[in-house]
Amino acid sequence: MSALLWWLIPLGATLLALAWAASRSRPRRAADTHETVGDMARFRAAMRRPLPAEQSDRERRPARPARAGATRSSAPRPGRTRRPADRRHPA
Repeated sequence: MSALLWWLIPLGATLLALAWAASRSRPRRAADTHETVGDMARFRAAMRRPLPAEQSDRERRPARPARAGATRSSAPRPGRTRRPADRRHPA
């Protein structure tokens, strides 16, 4: 008798899966004209908006916490040059 009870678990799971699949495969209701016109208007408005300006690498990276006892100087280290962010070498 206990073996029959254990068979009820996979049988119940199968029936639930079949019911879920049947409910998901139902045809969608017909779209209302006002909904589709509104969707198209929102799409056009989104396409007209300009893209946000691209951020430089320095703006994208989070700032590193300063080390204890370290001082920052505005002068660059000797032997290092800075290039503008918009002049990058091709990879």
